[in-house]
Amino acid sequence: MIRKIDALAADIDMTLTAKGGSLPDIVRQAFEIMHGNSIRLGLATGREITDKLKHQGRDWGLSFDFDFVIGMNGGMLYDLADDSLWAVELISREDLKEILTYMMPLIDKYRISINAEGGGNHNAMNIQGELLASSRRHGFDFVDKTGDIDGFCEKQAYKLLFRTEPDNEQEIRDYFTRRYAEDWQIIGTFPGTVEIFRKGFDKGTGLQRYLQKYGIDAENVIAFGDNENDNPLLEEAGWGVSLKNGTDRTKAIADDITEYDCSEGGVGRYMIDHYLKPNHMI
Repeated sequence: MIRKIDALAADIDMTLTAKGGSLPDIVRQAFEIMHGNSIRLGLATGREITDKLKHQGRDWGLSFDFDFVIGMNGGMLYDLADDSLWAVELISREDLKEILTYMMPLIDKYRISINAEGGGNHNAMNIQGELLASSRRHGFDFVDKTGDIDGFCEKQAYKLLFRTEPDNEQEIRDYFTRRYAEDWQIIGTFPGTVEIFRKGFDKGTGLQRYLQKYGIDAENVIAFGDNENDNPLLEEAGWGVSLKNGTDRTKAIADDITEYDCSEGGVGRYMIDHYLKPNHMI
């Protein structure tokens, strides 16, 4: 257990909420208590940081906005206190095209849905299934560039997302790393979904960047996640907790596992049961 909590950081999809869902009441209750106790609260997500994400707290019905947001799996960091936004360099059009051209044999073989994210790039190929559902959840339409590599790469982006059947995921990983392991990383964010972005950045480095800015000891931070891209976040924090619905890999590296899943408000129930009851007030 962690004895003193100065900050909390949590993934969104399948951690704080079900995919595309609202924030459970029990999580909202726990966050209001923590905010009242001057605990810094942050989100750690693979999404690009937009104005909407900066104000996600209010959108969820909280009385405040989150103190910080780690975006793009550590490639972006927003600090509410000074309204500052840091971001890693966008992937060049040339690099996007090289990677995409190399991956096309598998994209065609499995009709993989792919999209670019960040920098205003909403280009995609094979818009279907989870990719189509994602566009509807986030309120925008992807631009169909199926079969048009040059058109797909007309804008820079922070990352590429590949969505396929879970059984195909390892083949995609192996094929990519055979060529690009030195400079790029490929990481899972949901069963059958992998993301490609620059090496050297992850949710753990994003948390570290924020903590160093304010001189906060990582040992006094609790973090929650459910999937592979959350593992560096859980490992950087003093106490890393996997959701009950987390992957086996995430559960294996976590210090603890919630008794409830994300749809049941696992993060809120964990905080209230272990830290926020009258005899455990932080």
